[in-house]
Amino acid sequence: MTRFVLVRDGQTEWNRVECFRGRADMPLNETGLVQAEATGQHVAAEWAPIAVYSSQLSHTVKTAEAIARYFNLPGQAYPDLVDIDYGGWQSLTPEEARRRDPEPMDN
Repeated sequence: MTRFVLVRDGQTEWNRVECFRGRADMPLNETGLVQAEATGQHVAAEWAPIAVYSSQLSHTVKTAEAIARYFNLPGQAYPDLVDIDYGGWQSLTPEEARRRDPEPMDN
């Protein structure tokens, strides 16, 4: 049986303040680096992965590397693992997006 363990990347400044990130390449902040390491420890205590994959964004690569290190595996970044493209909303908070485009936010 194949098992997939999905992990959310660590904190960046943009997800700390809750804004639309999409495909922006934001690095992990200090909290995010600590979270990535703790995630690696948790995964190592619970599972024994044979592969670790991420998107090509630096914060996901760093999170994957923190996990893969426990298993002497390479973190493998794939361009097809991408987030939603928020277009003009990227970097906006939900409130800023609502002021800019009120109708789409209400649907």
